[in-house]
Amino acid sequence: MKRYLLFIAAISVAITPLIGGGAVRIYQRPKAVLLDNVSEALIKRVPQGDDLVLTVNKGENVSGYRIQWYKDGQPLTGEDSQEFRRPMATESDNGEYTVQMSSPCATVMSKSMTVIVQPREFLINSHLPSGEGVAGAGELHTSQFELKDCQPNPVTDKATIYFVTRVEAQLTLKLVDLNGNVVATLVNDVLPIGEHDVTINTSEHQMSSSLYYYVLTAPGYTDTKPLMIIK
Repeated sequence: MKRYLLFIAAISVAITPLIGGGAVRIYQRPKAVLLDNVSEALIKRVPQGDDLVLTVNKGENVSGYRIQWYKDGQPLTGEDSQEFRRPMATESDNGEYTVQMSSPCATVMSKSMTVIVQPREFLINSHLPSGEGVAGAGELHTSQFELKDCQPNPVTDKATIYFVTRVEAQLTLKLVDLNGNVVATLVNDVLPIGEHDVTINTSEHQMSSSLYYYVLTAPGYTDTKPLMIIK
């Protein structure tokens, strides 16, 4: 019994400096590494001349991790902060971006984000499915395209229009007034399979308090939804 007591006492003496001396550090393992807070691959379209800004785990404290940004699989020298920024974006910024977060415990890489810089007025985001199909693919759909509700609606300033493509196709999304006049062409492009959104600023188009419509057109498909503006 005395031997056991001496052995336990020896262990206690050995670990006490580690507990009280501040020598123990706990490292966190990076969990989800999210570009612009989305968990799937993303195509981000940026108007030429605008700022290109990508953020990893936005709103979180990432000071305990090492960060490295990549473009087309190659590390970007000096790009090791939470935010990646390119003022006055040009076509030379086009590419596939990823970001890596690491600690002594593990290294985690984000999903890729394809950046396309083009002369365009409206910013279109395309959320690509992580597997086959798109969100809601298990549901019964009668069309390869789906125009969703605008948010917010009614709108005073900015509004975002959402739509889904289940095949790659040429699409147009237009904003028209009550007389059928085209106020703005929001999309005129070949878009991949996925969920898409485009944001409009009503003030930039001198849109007054009235009822408008947004119209999505694709091969064999047309749908229209109302958009009420209240100033």
